[in-house]
Amino acid sequence: MTDPRVIGLRSVEFGVSNVKGTARFYRDSWGLVPVAEGNGACHLRATGTEHHIVTLSEAPEARLLRVDFAAADKATVDALHARANGFGATVLDDPAPVDEPGGGYGFSFKDLDGHIFRIRCDVATHAEEEDSDRPRKLSHVVLNSEQVDAETNYFVDLLGFRVSDCTERMHFIRCSTDHHSIAFARMGAPSLNHVAFEVPSFDALMRGAGRMKAHGFPVEWGVGRHGPGDNIFTYFIEPNGLVVEYTAEVEQIDEATHKPGTPEDWKHTGNPDRWGFAEMPSDRVRAAMAGNPQPPQ
Repeated sequence: MTDPRVIGLRSVEFGVSNVKGTARFYRDSWGLVPVAEGNGACHLRATGTEHHIVTLSEAPEARLLRVDFAAADKATVDALHARANGFGATVLDDPAPVDEPGGGYGFSFKDLDGHIFRIRCDVATHAEEEDSDRPRKLSHVVLNSEQVDAETNYFVDLLGFRVSDCTERMHFIRCSTDHHSIAFARMGAPSLNHVAFEVPSFDALMRGAGRMKAHGFPVEWGVGRHGPGDNIFTYFIEPNGLVVEYTAEVEQIDEATHKPGTPEDWKHTGNPDRWGFAEMPSDRVRAAMAGNPQPPQ
């Protein structure tokens, strides 16, 4: 296989000190549905076909434990494993059947900053549910890094990502038609910045934000529309201090015509909210996005 690559973002795993309490938040306030529990973990699905998009596992403090990507088949998983070894990446295991809810076949590795990623194929799916004000899939994960350029090149060369846009502060890269699946922010030590969940429409985003507000979780930043990605956003802090985002209308990339934006191209925009409607991010969300207190393992 000459050009193996990942083809989508599947799920994230958070380490939290109170799995049951956090699962109630993601069910009742955020809009996900538990699909499997056991071994101290809870797996929750969205309205899309992925078996689950969030896993909650016991940990002494809140942190990002892992990000899962999708591959087309076992041959691709094997080829990416061989490439990772050839790159000298920190590969954590060999490709094998996955013994956890959703199953599949895959392997895990670390990026340059020590974050753990897993590539899986043949994962169980669900029938897609009718669109609502609930998340339908995981949209993107943003990571803080002191080596944004090197991390970007690592994901492009190893996993087949493509660069969508680069600003002075962030690099946005994609593994599907979505504008970005991963972004790297120049913001201190390696850590989680935020995780975004796609809802089906602006109206759904507003209804979801209203539900969060009614449950005691105020909007920390938004509602606004970003430049790179053109997506509508609203940010919240979940019970463990992690930043989560509802997003909608993410730009879809045409591979034949897209030209990545440069820092110079985006310099004139200034405000990260193109509408100019959103207030500045709260001090709380700024601190949480800066990675306090979630270093990689």
